[in-house]
Amino acid sequence: MSMFSILLSKNKSNFKYYGINWGKTLGRLFGIKLRIVGRENFDCNKQYIFAPNHSSVIDFQVLLIAVNQYLVFVAKKELDRIPVFNTIIKTAGFVFVDRRNNKNAIKSLENLKLDMKKYPRSVAIFPEGSRSKDGNLQDFKKGAAVLGIDTGLPIIPVAIIGSYSWWNRGLFTKSPNIVTIIFGNPIKTSNSLYEDRDKITMGIKDQIIKLRNG
Repeated sequence: MSMFSILLSKNKSNFKYYGINWGKTLGRLFGIKLRIVGRENFDCNKQYIFAPNHSSVIDFQVLLIAVNQYLVFVAKKELDRIPVFNTIIKTAGFVFVDRRNNKNAIKSLENLKLDMKKYPRSVAIFPEGSRSKDGNLQDFKKGAAVLGIDTGLPIIPVAIIGSYSWWNRGLFTKSPNIVTIIFGNPIKTSNSLYEDRDKITMGIKDQIIKLRNG
């Protein structure tokens, strides 16, 4: 019911409170224990672009808890088809991107950039674009790098470890599932040019590989 209050109040920043509690509720329901590493790498009072790997539906919720600030996601266009849920997350400040239409995807990110000036918030973008089917990293897309260049916000690479194993064990298991979130070092974008997007994207992937490998 609390999530519906976002619709009633039209206050985007309410999503911080409700999003974190939504994540904690699902975590308890699914028996997930969260381990967070590297929180000292960012200031909770500043905005960032978080770029995590993606291998489970629970990645959204655990990242909301770990970041612990007003955080929205760049989500695939297909989620826009879910009644009520789509309206709630759009009101909260999420943006839907059509991965098959590059022109529309760029326009969506431009609209997000403008809205972020009115309602400052951090943004999470999964560089892989979709969930990994085998737990291994997929090719990285350049959306996080482009948004970082456009906004000047630092990019925090994030390794999510254990969510793929949880997903394959089943939603409801008696033994606890440990999911580890590891925040990497910020990648500065304030002086970067559009031509730097490939280098930045590779820097994100390199950090995530190192974080996953310990």
